[in-house]
Amino acid sequence: MTTIPSQTPVSFRQETLKPFFEYVRSGESFYIVGASSVGKTRLVDFLLGDDPELLRANIEPDREQVKNHYLGQELSARTWLVRVDLNRMGAEYDWGFRFYELLLSALLFETGRLFQTDEIDQIKNILSGLDSAVMESKDPLRAHRLLEMAINQLCQSNRIKLCFLFDEFDETYQNMPREIFAQLRAIRDANKYRLCYGLFMRNLPEKLRSPLENESFYELISRNLIGVGPYSREDSIYILQQWENRRIYPLSPDKREWIYLNSGGHPGMMQALFGIFKEKPLAMTMFSNLDWYVAQETIQEEFRKIWGGLLDDEKLGLLSFVNGNFSATLLPIKKILYAKGLLQPFETSTICFSPLFELYLKSQLANPQGLSHDPPGT
Repeated sequence: MTTIPSQTPVSFRQETLKPFFEYVRSGESFYIVGASSVGKTRLVDFLLGDDPELLRANIEPDREQVKNHYLGQELSARTWLVRVDLNRMGAEYDWGFRFYELLLSALLFETGRLFQTDEIDQIKNILSGLDSAVMESKDPLRAHRLLEMAINQLCQSNRIKLCFLFDEFDETYQNMPREIFAQLRAIRDANKYRLCYGLFMRNLPEKLRSPLENESFYELISRNLIGVGPYSREDSIYILQQWENRRIYPLSPDKREWIYLNSGGHPGMMQALFGIFKEKPLAMTMFSNLDWYVAQETIQEEFRKIWGGLLDDEKLGLLSFVNGNFSATLLPIKKILYAKGLLQPFETSTICFSPLFELYLKSQLANPQGLSHDPPGT
């Protein structure tokens, strides 16, 4: 069995994390887009130091490793990456109270993850008191003001750099009242270069909502796009070796390479192909018959996830690509397809990230499932 490092190498997802930490260092807000099943949640876990392999083995991870690597120990120690789980808002959104309390509790939770010092202990007590006051009052204005107080204390008095990370932010971006966006912008402006926001999304912000509705906030992020595409070859081989060790099913180097090349490094497709190899002996004789793999239900399910997570104009852009008419596709559509890594520049042309997914797209030409009857952009 192949021996691999117990902790994910700091080089993991470096094509995404390098620009990520450049924005954090400069205090600029940004947004990250990726297709369905491309590994955004694992990326967030990794950069926050919640290494899934170590946690699975009941080993305490080094939560500062990734930050230290990209920021250096001195700046890393003064930088907080604060994960905000919008699922904790509950079924009924109460933007005037629950949202601000959620941010405050996320700050409090972060203090429990940090290396405990007298300063952190003091901050924890202050945040705990503020959060309790918000919960007792249930007052939207008080929640807003106490969150401002907490952030000002951290950024200006404690000289901490904060980056709020909003995971799976598409629905929130569509529905959050414009005044909340304006207030987030105002809090950021009061702590310029010490506070920023990172939005993890499946689609471009301007496709989810008119920029005119939240113009001041949109200005913060509009020029700072980071794409999360499929894994690089190095990361793909590492992930496959993890699965081999966990599931006690070793692959030969040529089989690993085959999975990487035909999945294009897409995590969901890689996992589906790995499962097919393990569970279906016939797969070993079908390497040259890609149509056979495309027809497998687990692969079809990954295709449906990717396809179903796209907007209509993205789907039409992909169909234009396989139909040989990609040059007529609008630049914003090309931008998002390249950002998600579904299409990739290759020498002087463009290629699909995966030969298997390209075959699926060709099947969609005759029956483009999931497209609405309205023209894109209406």
